[in-house]
Amino acid sequence: MNAIAHAVEALYAKDANPVTSIMAEEGIRVLARSLPRIVLAPADVAARTEALYGAWLCGTCLGAVGMALHHKLCHTLGGTLNLPHAETHTAVLPHAVAYNRAAAPEAMARIARALGDIDAAEGLYELAGALGAKRSLGELGMREADLDRIAALATANPYWNPRPVTEAGIRSLLADAFHGRRPCPT
Repeated sequence: MNAIAHAVEALYAKDANPVTSIMAEEGIRVLARSLPRIVLAPADVAARTEALYGAWLCGTCLGAVGMALHHKLCHTLGGTLNLPHAETHTAVLPHAVAYNRAAAPEAMARIARALGDIDAAEGLYELAGALGAKRSLGELGMREADLDRIAALATANPYWNPRPVTEAGIRSLLADAFHGRRPCPT
């Protein structure tokens, strides 16, 4: 899910480009297809090979373009509260995507298509559930009392993002991620 987050943000990055977008969509598609197979059969070499290819694509996206709100939130949560890195990405990603949904419709369509879902945010939430991942920041050790502080820190010096970053909006996003709520549909 951490690798998928790199590809997701590459699709709506300020410096997105056609080549990186092709790689991002393919990386999401391949990981969404291979990871559930690995959960069911950890020794499945073909699924693991596919996942490695997908992870490489997503990592290449990370190195080629800038990241946005999702990464700012995860860096703030990890650096401030010492939450586990990959698991934090998993819990936050569907909510960051839902936050940016209306501001990046082309990216959302590509993410949804790669996931085989109608909605990007819901598809990511479902994928995390299918993998048995924790989908709540509360499950990762965050306290509800930290929501205001994290929202203030994350918005004090935000990364570029397709949708304007507001403290109230980020507080709401974080509350949804804290509780592990299903993202609201489009």
